[in-house]
Amino acid sequence: MKSLLTGLIIMLVALLPDTAHAQWPAGQGAGWAKLSVFHHRTTEEYRADGRKAPFLNNGAESRSTAIFADILLGVTDRIDVWVQVPYFDLNFDDDTERRHSAGIGDIRMSGRVNLLQLRGGSIPISARFTAKAPVADLTIDAEVIPVGEGQWDYEAWLESGISLWPLPLYSVVWLGYRWRTLNQETTREPGDEFTFLGEVGGTSLIGGLGGKVVVDGIFGRPGKIQGLQLGDLDRREIVYLAPTALYNFTSSTVLEVSGRIPLHGKNFPAGAPVQIGLFHQGGIFN
Repeated sequence: MKSLLTGLIIMLVALLPDTAHAQWPAGQGAGWAKLSVFHHRTTEEYRADGRKAPFLNNGAESRSTAIFADILLGVTDRIDVWVQVPYFDLNFDDDTERRHSAGIGDIRMSGRVNLLQLRGGSIPISARFTAKAPVADLTIDAEVIPVGEGQWDYEAWLESGISLWPLPLYSVVWLGYRWRTLNQETTREPGDEFTFLGEVGGTSLIGGLGGKVVVDGIFGRPGKIQGLQLGDLDRREIVYLAPTALYNFTSSTVLEVSGRIPLHGKNFPAGAPVQIGLFHQGGIFN
């Protein structure tokens, strides 16, 4: 149960792809902000063999809403810093009990360095390092939904993209690895994860309308508890396809509406989260 309930959080924060504008360095003193709202509801999960089936708890249903506030600021023309603060409202009900938790979750802090600008700057290649700091207390009660995971995690990413300007088209590729550390209170060490994201899209294709398609996912290793290696029942995997509609209010403000359709999963909640996001670049910073 604990692994499943924690999966409700991981499902929502696995990658959280940016708007295309965010892939290129912001520049010294410039930046962007994004506010995203996710909602997810399901009565099914992916089992260890990849099969989708109802939750093992009789009559169980998961309902999750999350709000993410992201802010990125350019320290120099090649170095950005990025902070993400989440708020979760999580519910898991079955025939015997209704469980509810709400609060601020673990905070993610990133630093990104632009390594190369190829083809006149239209192809950036960057490296990003992220640390996830445990903010919320993680209870050891297996029947309580956690709003945080209770341990530090670290991520390394190699990111690139290509702009086809003057055509309003672009693509983005991210490859990453997430190191997950020991939770001292629960004596559990979640398995490390390989992560990826691929995105293609266009902005202002018809008037202010645009769109993008994102494929992202994680492939985890089994974790440990009290130093003992767990098996495939603890190995989490998920791959999402996220078609997204974009509306450009201005050249610097974009509304995103998307659905995240699961293509493959193991030991993960099933169902398709929906997202609404508002992205703004520049003006509030300079």
